[in-house]
Amino acid sequence: MERVTVTIEASMEGAVDSFLIRRHGDVESLKEAIVADDFKRMGEIAEFMKNEGSCCGFDLISSLGAKLSFAASEKNRLAAEICVDILNWYMTRIRTEIFGEG
Repeated sequence: MERVTVTIEASMEGAVDSFLIRRHGDVESLKEAIVADDFKRMGEIAEFMKNEGSCCGFDLISSLGAKLSFAASEKNRLAAEICVDILNWYMTRIRTEIFGEG
């Protein structure tokens, strides 16, 4: 399986672990929101992803959050499904690499 490595500062390790656990949960929540056509919930999750991803070193998550937020605002189910599929792919392959002292 292809891995995606993201390097993070040691001081961010705990925050990043929590962030990633929440994003794994978001994948399932987003899948449920898509089935229910709950674009409001999709938008809420997407905004968090957009705002917090880069802060934790995960630019792709921020980018997907922005795209998903737009898809939710347009009620574009297909675009939302594509974003969630990419997020799911990313989350199953991510590996963090720590540098520095914590």
